[in-house]
Amino acid sequence: MKIEISMNSKLTHSLAIVCASIIFNFQFSIFNSAHAQDSNRLFLHVDGSTFFIDNEYFGDRLSGYTLPGFVLQPKVEWNLHDKVTLSGGLHWLYYWGARDYPATTAYGAYPLYDSISRPMHILPWLQAKIQFTPQIRLKMGCLDNSGHRLPLPLYNDELQLVGDPEAGFELEVNGRWFNVDIWADWREYIWDRNPVPERFTAGLSGKLYHFINDFWSVYLPLHFVVQHEGGQNMSVSHNINNNFNAAAGLGISNEYPVFNCYFDLSCRVMWYHQNGNADVPFSQGWGIYPELQMEFNESWFLLASYWHGKDFVPLLGSWHFSNLSANSAGLTFDRTRVATLSVGWKWYPPHSCILTLKGILYHYLPSTGTFADGTTQEYGHRNQFSVGVTFSFIPIVRLY
Repeated sequence: MKIEISMNSKLTHSLAIVCASIIFNFQFSIFNSAHAQDSNRLFLHVDGSTFFIDNEYFGDRLSGYTLPGFVLQPKVEWNLHDKVTLSGGLHWLYYWGARDYPATTAYGAYPLYDSISRPMHILPWLQAKIQFTPQIRLKMGCLDNSGHRLPLPLYNDELQLVGDPEAGFELEVNGRWFNVDIWADWREYIWDRNPVPERFTAGLSGKLYHFINDFWSVYLPLHFVVQHEGGQNMSVSHNINNNFNAAAGLGISNEYPVFNCYFDLSCRVMWYHQNGNADVPFSQGWGIYPELQMEFNESWFLLASYWHGKDFVPLLGSWHFSNLSANSAGLTFDRTRVATLSVGWKWYPPHSCILTLKGILYHYLPSTGTFADGTTQEYGHRNQFSVGVTFSFIPIVRLY
């Protein structure tokens, strides 16, 4: 049986004219606005970094490792509108001497490593960015691994280089008296009848400022990170496992340089909480983290800090601040006390390049470790260190 659907030709013609008019007016309003000089532009970005980081860590707490590699993000950016930008390209991570890579992530917060490997680690890069106002910006798709202004116990800086691009959404609000960054990073999507649970990280990081005078300001930092694992679909329900890090504190910083130096002195109290994670022997913990940051002549920078924590597990942060061993299963520490000194230098050659040299010293104070079988071991003073060099480049070429 043949079914035919007919439509009056005049009606069809009229509808076509209306649709064409709507499309034309929409395009005309975007590309011929008062900000036309900022619209309909096409750029080529070739962001990347080559790095060599040597982490000389020893003992039962954390094993050392080396990161020699290259990360490259070639992408095309289209300024669709003065407030809307679309970009697409690739994210390529390469370790010198590596023949294969884990199937899921190269370096991440979740234990997603398995026996399946691939010879190259290349991921798609897709992002939409909307600048609602000069203070409010929304990103959807791939994010920039910016660190979200989190302190070291909550975010390991190495993730900015070797972590897979965060993917989800990010809302940034930067005002005169406060700034806030809200994001979600989706790591594992759940399909119907899929035995693998969904996994994502979400967080909030911000500061509330009070200006004492034109030179000094005090601020209240607030940070919150959650890692979720579980979820359900139409036919499968997974157990829920949530891990939380949170921090709040007080800080002071100078708005203008004093003897060519910027200061930032702060102290944060941090918390850890989890429900449903059988791999972690404690459900909640805490830590105290005073920190001093200094920057000289826009080239030299220094970070000095002290950490005192109990039953604390960093979700995205450096494992130096954890009460759970990273390389000895079941080993926990009664206290983690570590003083950190980081010194670095930056050089800014032409053409949007940055060369960074950095050294970090970790000094552990005595602690007691308890193994899974109940035996204990005393650990004395110990020094660990890391040195690295990174050369980053962010050239931009206008195509249209």
